[in-house]
Amino acid sequence: MGRFSILQYFSEQWKTLPICSGDMESKAVMVVGSNVGIGLETSVHLARMKPRSLFTTCRDEEKCERTREVLMERTGDDGTGMTSMPLDLSSFDSVRAFAATFSAEACSNHGLNVLVANAGTFVQEYTRTDDDWEVMFQVNYLSMALLSILMLPHLVKASSSESPSRLVVVSSFGHHFGVGKLKNAAQWESVLETINDTKFCNGSVPFPKGFYTGLVLQVLFVRELAARLPSPSPVVACTVQPGFCRSNLFRDLNGTWYARSLVSLMGALLSARTPEQGSRTLVHAAVGDDPLAMHGRYLSSCQVTEEDDYIFTPEGKTFSGRLWTETIDTLSKVDGRVPEIVKQYLRVD
Repeated sequence: MGRFSILQYFSEQWKTLPICSGDMESKAVMVVGSNVGIGLETSVHLARMKPRSLFTTCRDEEKCERTREVLMERTGDDGTGMTSMPLDLSSFDSVRAFAATFSAEACSNHGLNVLVANAGTFVQEYTRTDDDWEVMFQVNYLSMALLSILMLPHLVKASSSESPSRLVVVSSFGHHFGVGKLKNAAQWESVLETINDTKFCNGSVPFPKGFYTGLVLQVLFVRELAARLPSPSPVVACTVQPGFCRSNLFRDLNGTWYARSLVSLMGALLSARTPEQGSRTLVHAAVGDDPLAMHGRYLSSCQVTEEDDYIFTPEGKTFSGRLWTETIDTLSKVDGRVPEIVKQYLRVD
């Protein structure tokens, strides 16, 4: 899928996806953004595999408690191994506090075998967080990257040569539509500041340019991270596109009836999957066979496939390297643990 093809899109959307399972009895898994949509369905699938520990995250305590209750109801589990923790990716303080709490109180003695970084947001109008970043940029990319790095020591700790830990970052085929926004990136003084600017983010209804760009950044971050992990890697990092699903991603869509109607029409015309169907792609990446084949790769319909061609061009590679450097520099200022983790667990060459 080096380039977006409508024929291939429908071929994949209509494909029957497998329901993977595995021996999770001794493993600890985490699903970020678990209260609705594919995050909830992924959590249900994993809970049915009876992991030693299942950590789910939601934006506040109320959603956490409700999610735990739903998981217990749907799986018949007594909830002994289930822990639901608040995590708001629109706040760096929340991410930092979450990582500190996990390290101090949760599963740090045994590590973390699987992290599914699923949470994302969509807002139509340009909005800045308290950290002064555009909200989709922070939630979908910067906080995802920060969380992934802060959880890296726990993922390495749980890893073994026979069973490497896994980092699954949820992206989308929509990244194909984001690469066109990067054509003049070589002239940008700063990658992050340019993408954060209102002139860059704004776009046509119902999908601002910044939304698509964030999807590209997710793919590039995982590729850069995977390239810096030692070989053989203790952590298998991959991006997954779950297909177009009838999820709650667009729950904050506002504005005209036209915008909402267009999204509903798209769901019908584009053969949208159910959240459960989409969740199978995440579960496959989390527990499926031959994890090393997934390392640094982009998965679609439970198969390794190609990202957009731009990523492999000299221009794309240069942009990817700049993105990594600026991301680590920025996150190092957010949390002092970042440079220490990068130095200890990642290669510098």
